[in-house]
Amino acid sequence: MVEITGMSTLSQAKVHQQSQALSEKELESAKEFEAVFLAQFVDEMMKTVDVGVSTGGKDGEMWRSFMSDALSQGLVDRGGLGLAANIGQVISAYKRP
Repeated sequence: MVEITGMSTLSQAKVHQQSQALSEKELESAKEFEAVFLAQFVDEMMKTVDVGVSTGGKDGEMWRSFMSDALSQGLVDRGGLGLAANIGQVISAYKRP
């Protein structure tokens, strides 16, 4: 797992606050959405970086995909960018009578 330090405790607090109002399944869905979004974002960013000769072709695309997934999951596990909290708010809004 990739260690990412210095993540905002504010985003972690928002996720914690939302977790009290959302079911476990809803919170997990919000975090999964954030992870997929971040994976796409990171993958596009990594396309612009030359990381060596051995990462060309289909092998390079597969490696980049795995690396993007790992980085995005690491970000989400440590509080993410706060997207999960915002998505949780939207889910809560749809639950209101």
